[in-house]
Amino acid sequence: MSTPTPTPHPQHGVPCGTSTPRPGLLNTPAPGIPFYTPLQSPPSGTALHPSPSTPKLFTPLKIRSLTLQNRIMLSPMCQYSASNGHFTPWHMAHLGGIISRGPGLSMVEATSVLPEGRITPEDSGLWLDSQGDKLKEVVQFAHSQGQLIGIQLSHAGRKASMVAPWLDRSAVATEEAGGWPTKVKAPSAIPYDEHHYKPSAMTLEDIQEFKDAWAASLKRALRAGFDVIEIHNAHGYLLHEFVSPVSNKRTDQYGGSFENRIRLTLEIVEITRKIIPESMPLFLRISATDWLDYEGFAEESWTVAD
Repeated sequence: MSTPTPTPHPQHGVPCGTSTPRPGLLNTPAPGIPFYTPLQSPPSGTALHPSPSTPKLFTPLKIRSLTLQNRIMLSPMCQYSASNGHFTPWHMAHLGGIISRGPGLSMVEATSVLPEGRITPEDSGLWLDSQGDKLKEVVQFAHSQGQLIGIQLSHAGRKASMVAPWLDRSAVATEEAGGWPTKVKAPSAIPYDEHHYKPSAMTLEDIQEFKDAWAASLKRALRAGFDVIEIHNAHGYLLHEFVSPVSNKRTDQYGGSFENRIRLTLEIVEITRKIIPESMPLFLRISATDWLDYEGFAEESWTVAD
């Protein structure tokens, strides 16, 4: 009577009826990561069988040295959930769940370069090395999934020291709530609206402090391993405030003409480009309009063409 040929069990490496295992299949780890997670090859979000009929949204996009596997980008979304500017497990859970699904690029929320530049007391910051350490954990997770991640650096200007928007859209965070309403700074001493404190007009020394803090935070972002840097020049925050004639009434080299109002933005771009690698993409977020068409400022404002 002949012995039947052993048949492999569908879920195991040892065929039925024999003790000799077949060669194992290695669950390859993701490279360069200080914890184990399987290599994602290809990364999530990659078109498996690209062809001329593949929708443009799911085709690669090359920006300087980076190649995004698709053209879906996660915008920076403030979570108002940081502890003294430090990311918490919430941020890892929130961003990790999105990143693992494979957008071409994910951007970390507006992260202030100075404590008084946060929108709320619970905003992300990067004025301390320890804050960079927390951000690095998110970067490492993104890279473990084969994904790209950037960070938006910012300063809230006259819109700083507010409370989380789900509490109130216009309430100021007082000292009792961890805020700094009397330390808010802006291009000119003009409050955002009747609910905000009147900010202090920034001196030239204040502007230099901001530029120095920007450079220091930028270096921390590079040490954390981010792939892209974005400058927040929109939404009525500090750099946008310098550009807008509504919030900038200065009479020095940072006010008056459009060339003067855009000066600080260009200085920040120059500082950033000198520090980051030439191969690294640099983004600049702007507001497409100043919403001044019906406010009598249209001729004084600016356009995207400018």
